[in-house]
Amino acid sequence: MYEIAINQSKEGQHQTFLDTREKFVEVLGREEATLNEGKWKPFFTVVPDLNLDNILIGMTHWNSMEGFGEAAARLMPQQVARDYFSSFNSLAYALLETVDGKPFDMNTIKKEGLVVEFAIRKGKTEDAFGEKREAFFNSLNNYDGYKFAREFRVYKLSEQGIPGLAENTQAVIIVWENAEKFQAAAQPIFGTEAYQAFAANLDVETYFATFPIK
Repeated sequence: MYEIAINQSKEGQHQTFLDTREKFVEVLGREEATLNEGKWKPFFTVVPDLNLDNILIGMTHWNSMEGFGEAAARLMPQQVARDYFSSFNSLAYALLETVDGKPFDMNTIKKEGLVVEFAIRKGKTEDAFGEKREAFFNSLNNYDGYKFAREFRVYKLSEQGIPGLAENTQAVIIVWENAEKFQAAAQPIFGTEAYQAFAANLDVETYFATFPIK
């Protein structure tokens, strides 16, 4: 199970956000249920006038949904968590599991120099993630620098903090070899029939193109 958090520091609190995040992640890493953790810095999104300089994407690999829940119950009351959570506004948050049920190695998206796209989208039709999705992602193999994509089911937390499967919603991670090849491919991709046929059946909740950072 994977946790993804896209956070934007509150105005005038970016350094506090970075400092408290570092302390929180250090405590998080001591939890036995935590298997891996990483962060990514966005450089492109489709939302106009969004300041990317104070946004970070964090992802954590947990051994199970139960392990995540137990760790959260221990961590959230702590001062280190309260300090961190008071320093940012959440842009997106979800728990993810692979659609195909196969393991996903987060180290494959943490290598310096990669471009990693993160998106969460809700289907407008029941078959939104069916044949048209397959046709589009198969077409990406034609572009130099495309490495792979993985799809995830999306769980969102209720007001009581209970995870629930989001209806007809999937997250995707798309990986490119480097920024130059991503940028060369991006504009042509948006103009293809395969992309437009797939995208017509989606409402995009979140999209960022990012670089892994340490």
